[in-house]
Amino acid sequence: MLAFTTREDNEVDKTTAGNVPGVRIRQMNDADLERILELRSIVRWSADPRAFDLLRGVRVARWAVAEAPDETLAGMVGAVPLGNIGILCHLAVHDEYRGHGLGATLSSWAVTYLRSRGAKTVRLYSTPRAEDLYRSLGFDEVAPRTVYRLEEGSRKLRVPGQVDGHRVETLTFGDLPELYGVDRWSYGADRSALIFATMRLHPGCGLVARDSSRRIKGYLIRSTLGRAARIGPFLASTTEVARLLLSRSLSATGGAPVQITVPAPAGRQAHSLLREFGFEGREDRLLMELGETEASCQSGLLHYGTTPYLAT
Repeated sequence: MLAFTTREDNEVDKTTAGNVPGVRIRQMNDADLERILELRSIVRWSADPRAFDLLRGVRVARWAVAEAPDETLAGMVGAVPLGNIGILCHLAVHDEYRGHGLGATLSSWAVTYLRSRGAKTVRLYSTPRAEDLYRSLGFDEVAPRTVYRLEEGSRKLRVPGQVDGHRVETLTFGDLPELYGVDRWSYGADRSALIFATMRLHPGCGLVARDSSRRIKGYLIRSTLGRAARIGPFLASTTEVARLLLSRSLSATGGAPVQITVPAPAGRQAHSLLREFGFEGREDRLLMELGETEASCQSGLLHYGTTPYLAT
């Protein structure tokens, strides 16, 4: 399907998409940014547009575009290595070029790059339309993710009591060294670059919960898109700690709508807690993985919400 050569860091070099005459695959450059916005509009991309900007800032992330003969973009894909786990994201194919294997070509490029960076598992969230494509490449279904939304005026604010001396504080950059270790132990891969970029984009919008010995027992980051707030990443050691963090975060939203994306799979505690606060959920995209199955760490923090920037 695809013949291409790679440099040592797996950058694309004069790549040609064999099933689409005149279309070549190459690494994205800054000159493509305006055309990417046009492509997003054509394929009706509904994800937060800042997700792409944030992920571009991750040093080891790589992006490929499919360029048509008239220099418009026929497609694009992103690949974000996180150590043992690699994320395939932002796959898009122009309507006029669907059905010619271009999506598979771009996905294969992303998988190749992630493997070259040591990823044992390649992970993505698929739309229903793309599930067959990913199955054809060897991806297996894991579970659907759930998007929870709390509409304006419908919240049920809970005022939790003290939890064994735990305190919730504003997350600062000084917390990051410890937080990186806690998050890696819980997630199974290194998300430090993503967490740092998210905090830079939303300074002062994070919370951290510490126990009486000052150890981190949970954290969350809140972002905004228009009037709506999004919460994620959101991790906690217990439901009680998660309730403390969520209560504090909701009190700062001023009654605006709030959205939390619960990753797949997640414990029942996450779903029960959000319903307790009045959130209503719907199953969204399907988590699919290629390679080794990554089991969540039972002794780490539980995931109550994923970052909106990778859940695209």
